[in-house]
Formats: sequence, C-alpha cells, structure tokens
Amino acid sequence: MKKGIIIWILVCILIPLRSQNLIGLPKEVIYSELLKEYPTFVRDNTFVNHSYNYLKYIDKVDEQTLLIFLSDQNICTSTKLICDYSELNSIKLKLKKYKQISKDKWMYSKNGKTYFIRLKREEWFFSLFTSLKS
Repeated sequence: MKKGIIIWILVCILIPLRSQNLIGLPKEVIYSELLKEYPTFVRDNTFVNHSYNYLKYIDKVDEQTLLIFLSDQNICTSTKLICDYSELNSIKLKLKKYKQISKDKWMYSKNGKTYFIRLKREEWFFSLFTSLKS
C-alpha cells in the first residue's frame, strides 16, 4: 500500500513538467499524447474564451489546469500549467534539471530547439508557462 502511494506521488510530481513535449504537435495528436503524459487530466469546456485558440484540461485530483495554446493552423505553440501553491516546492525541485536564467525563468534545448519555462506567481496560484524561443 505504501509503495503504491509513493509511486502515485512521484507520478503527480513528474507529470506537470512534461507539458513542453506538446509544443509543435497538431491539435489532432495532442489528445493522444496528453493521455500518455497526463492520465488524470480531462477536457474542460465549461468556459470558452473566443479570443484565443486553445484547449483546456483539468486534473481534479491535484486541482491543476493545463491550457494548450494553438496557432491558426491548430499547432501547439505554448502551454500554461496552473497549480496550487502546495505544489510549488516539488515543481521547483524538478525545474533544477533546466538551466536557470533568472529567479523564475529556465531554459533548455531539445531536438535543436530552445524552450523557455517561466514561473509566474499570482495571489492564489502559480503558473508555468512553456514556450519555444522565438
């Protein structure tokens, strides 16, 4: 029983930082890739902002929200993971594998592309915004 709980905690800690893998994927592929990386997230259409082309997924277990922003061609251009402050320490530990370039900004390269991760602190939550270097 304890082993299962430890595995579940590790999965919940590791999964949020993998959102950058969605950048560059077409909308049709995002859902299947999302299920691999975020098995507890479900699509949420309760609120739609028509100013942006995006997909919204929520995880009711950890109270996280993932926004996947799409281009006009329905290709993922960036992601925003919104989390409760109770997860900040575990997220910051995982961010240590990336090169920190300022207090709340990291970068990494993968497949010849450079990505930025920015942590933005709000009053009741924080968010991780991942984007491709332009």
